[in-house]
Amino acid sequence: MTWGTRVRAKTARVSAAGAMRHTAVRLSGLLVVALFWLSGAEAAAPVGVTEAEKRPWTQRLSLHGTLTSPRDAEITPRVAGLVAAVDIEAGDRVAAGDTLVTLDQRLDTLTLETRLAERRAARARLAEVRRLAAEARQLARENAIADTELAARQAEVEARAAEVARLSAAIARQRETVDRHRVIAPFAGVVRERRVEPGEYAATSTVIAGLVATDRLRADIAAPQAYFGLITPGMPVTIELAAAAGGQRRTTVDVVVPAAGATARSFLVRSFIDNADGRLTPGMSIRGVFSLATPEPVVQVPRDALVRVPGGGVRVWTATVGDDGTQRAIQRQVTIGRSADGRVEVARGLAAGDIVIVRGNETLSQGQAVEIVERLPMTAAPQANDAAAMLPPARAGPRLAVSGAHGLSAR
Repeated sequence: MTWGTRVRAKTARVSAAGAMRHTAVRLSGLLVVALFWLSGAEAAAPVGVTEAEKRPWTQRLSLHGTLTSPRDAEITPRVAGLVAAVDIEAGDRVAAGDTLVTLDQRLDTLTLETRLAERRAARARLAEVRRLAAEARQLARENAIADTELAARQAEVEARAAEVARLSAAIARQRETVDRHRVIAPFAGVVRERRVEPGEYAATSTVIAGLVATDRLRADIAAPQAYFGLITPGMPVTIELAAAAGGQRRTTVDVVVPAAGATARSFLVRSFIDNADGRLTPGMSIRGVFSLATPEPVVQVPRDALVRVPGGGVRVWTATVGDDGTQRAIQRQVTIGRSADGRVEVARGLAAGDIVIVRGNETLSQGQAVEIVERLPMTAAPQANDAAAMLPPARAGPRLAVSGAHGLSAR
């Protein structure tokens, strides 16, 4: 064998040995992966669970509203005339009957004085004809006067008395006219605005001031029509205000107007709030908080139990004991209804008492072994962020965010 032949043979042996070592390394790697996969498949996934409950549906309903005044008026004069004096400014608090504006009343005052003088003259004439009538009655008893003369004098007395009565009525009317030159507050409240100045002419249609009552305000709330029948008069309601306005006020529903708006699809809920301290003002934004409950019980689960699967549909993982005595994850197709306060109504697919997986349901597969590491009460069901912080990151089945009464959206 030549030297070149020996070199080629040695090189072939080295190459074969290297290939065998490379194959062995690859097989070892595959074996490690297989063992790791088998050990992982057998490991039980840690989960947090809660029990599906069947009870009346309760929820805390929070709705926006506005404070309004039961009396908000634009004040106009009862007679026309020149503005003589303005006794108010915007922001002034007035009592019922206080003078707001005075109109020039000199001409009407002179007319009143004329009517008073006319009545004094009429009363003097009435006194005289009464004296003459008394004399006529005396003469009639002595047959010294004709009966027709006596009747004429009696008629004169009645005519003069009627004249006095007419002038008295005219005086009362004129006094009312003079008094109407003083524009008064029809109720106690706060002057919202002042619109006239001295020297201006004010007609009976001229708005001279705006006045709003503030001692007792209305809390007007537009409630969605879906809650009609659940919000009733007499129901307790908490009115949440701005912190500077006093925080919260507890009251009851006073009026529910049974008419839904054609466009807003809502109805009016009205309560009254005492405002004797003056810390509230009409137009202030509020929030009304109601505690609603339905008489019929429904199955409920935490919102975080819902999982949307590829292809559509909403499902829930339950922990069920298998034939081998191991807790297994079983997926249920469910139909959901209302949602509130972290809870969701399940119309179909679950029964009361089913053990529902709330935490750790992101990576489960059908029939997978699970280990219950935490039991959660319905009222303390975690939010999505809390579950994500405790368990491994999700790799399948996006979580659901339930909004409104029936809406679903992927999170």
